[in-house]
Amino acid sequence: MELSHAPPSVIIYVVASILPAIVAFAILVVVARGRATHLWLVPGWLAAAAIAPVLATFFGVRLVISAFSAMATQGGGIGSVSAGMWEAIQPSLFAGYFACALALITVIIAIRAVINADASTTTSAASSTIAVVIVIFAALSVAISSHLFQHLNAIIINVIDPNGPPMTGGIASTSQMLANQLTRAAFVSVGSSLLLIAAVVITAVMDPKAQPSPGFGIFLTFATILGVIGLTVNVVLIAAWCSRLQQTAITGQVQK
Repeated sequence: MELSHAPPSVIIYVVASILPAIVAFAILVVVARGRATHLWLVPGWLAAAAIAPVLATFFGVRLVISAFSAMATQGGGIGSVSAGMWEAIQPSLFAGYFACALALITVIIAIRAVINADASTTTSAASSTIAVVIVIFAALSVAISSHLFQHLNAIIINVIDPNGPPMTGGIASTSQMLANQLTRAAFVSVGSSLLLIAAVVITAVMDPKAQPSPGFGIFLTFATILGVIGLTVNVVLIAAWCSRLQQTAITGQVQK
């Protein structure tokens, strides 16, 4: 199974997940031309990178709903459900790759900014606090949205697995639980995406007179490196899910 074989809606959702991140990142690149230092923009670039995987979760939820709707009208077994879930996870996979690339570019920018920083600069407490909050929020947004979507996949796999854990409360209760999980993941991804966009805007308009201290610049660089590592781990986990779903779709047997 390859992305080229996926329905056009999947390709559209992949592009729709990545495009806002590109625009946000490019806006900050333009803003950086007028800044004495690029370090204050590092949190914004991380937030821009995070938009892609977070927004991809929303589109993944839509694809899961579409897969179940198609199954309700056309029928299908374990293989059909797994194929639909494989399609639903593709936006998250490719958005994750793209986020890793943007975060890696941000690491390079941060390292160059630290090397070229003036050792005599003083920091702004307000700007430093905003920067830390944005970095933490970007990391949590990706982690939480990814966890919700992967947890949803695990629940669906358990439901369709004949040898999986028994459903508690019957079909009606399980259906309601799945609906709640889908709704929660969708709301979290949309809300987080909007807040990440707001974080990019805040970073773009924030132009403190005081440049960050060398120590804080090193902190931002280290945080960005951790961000790259975290995004890479997230992509590895998503790729493992893709492989599992692909094998289940081909064989009709749930892969443990």
